[in-house]
Amino acid sequence: MSATRRTSVVLVDDEPCVVRVAQAVLSRNFGSALDIYSTTDSKDARDYISKRRCDILLSDIEMPGVHGIEMLKVARRYNAWTRVIFMAAHSTWDRIAEAIENGASDYLLKPVDHDQLISVIQQERDRLVRWQGAVRGTLKIAAS
Repeated sequence: MSATRRTSVVLVDDEPCVVRVAQAVLSRNFGSALDIYSTTDSKDARDYISKRRCDILLSDIEMPGVHGIEMLKVARRYNAWTRVIFMAAHSTWDRIAEAIENGASDYLLKPVDHDQLISVIQQERDRLVRWQGAVRGTLKIAAS
């Protein structure tokens, strides 16, 4: 990952303890490799996403004021490459199917297992690195 920029993560959940724990786990395990913006307010998250890059959106699927699927659509409107991971206290196959059909890359049940969170974020970072490398390679070929 040496030639890779920091991965921008937007973390949004209406439960402050979920945000604190997830941010602590990610910061401890990824350090400066992640640029984490965390909030308990979905409007703040939407505003942030509309003005800054968001590589990974880690979002509760059920929040006051906005549904997680709407957060996914907002993130994708500004960056089609944004990877979206939902967290939920409970779920049904219909809810999971809706999330995946709308482009979510993963779905974690609360309480989120720390090792699973780390693994999912690492997988998404690896994917972003591959994509960035492919784009750089394509640009070098085009410039030749």
